[in-house]
Amino acid sequence: MKIRYLLFAIAGLTLAGGAFGQAGKTGGKPLLKAVNGSEQVNSLADAVISGAGGTPGAGLDLTGILSMDMIGDPDNIIVDLNIGAGNQMTGVSWDAGIMTVGASWLSEADVTFSDSTGATTDPNAINLTIGVGEDMPGDMDFTSGGVVVDFSDNMLPNIVAGADGILRLEFSDSFDDNPDAADANWRNAAAVQLVAGLGIACTNQAACDAAVGGGGPGGPPLPPPPSVPALNTLGLAALALLLMLGTFLVLRRRA
Repeated sequence: MKIRYLLFAIAGLTLAGGAFGQAGKTGGKPLLKAVNGSEQVNSLADAVISGAGGTPGAGLDLTGILSMDMIGDPDNIIVDLNIGAGNQMTGVSWDAGIMTVGASWLSEADVTFSDSTGATTDPNAINLTIGVGEDMPGDMDFTSGGVVVDFSDNMLPNIVAGADGILRLEFSDSFDDNPDAADANWRNAAAVQLVAGLGIACTNQAACDAAVGGGGPGGPPLPPPPSVPALNTLGLAALALLLMLGTFLVLRRRA
């Protein structure tokens, strides 16, 4: 009888731990925001779209890209594009999909653009959340509607590549449901209106197209192999205890 009560308590503790983690989610993130907090664009409907945004000819292939942990975490996937010294990223477009893992939300998968100093150091870094408003787990495609969202039109800074010519993309997740494991899987959208994956608009568009499409020495490196989603610490402890109790009961019955 006591063992049965203990099993109920463990199950309740596991459920409570999961509910507590979910309670920390807030939602309401913008589509685009300057990491320094100066400006943001709440949604695609709120963005200023002009004909001067550009039309990138190549898209960054998102196959195998994961959102792992929060911005700046060493587990995150980093893609360095050699777009040429002084070249500027001026806007972005997307025809991309996201499939979340476990309790992670579509609106938590992010990509941040910066120079080679990184998303938390470059004062002009810009964060993109294509799943804005989808505060739930799921599997969904997203599109910028066949247009480029221009940064300057929306009071956001251009991303300027330094002397090394690197434009850095960091894929992260704003709420870490699965520490040190994938929270979301990125892909190219099934239907393409402008680009397959992420389109990068630049002052020197040819250089960006070559880097994004892998057509030159600046092509992006392959991402690391996908990680197996991990259980949280509380879940692992509860599972281990349940296994120990099950073994004890079996041995006791045989005795």
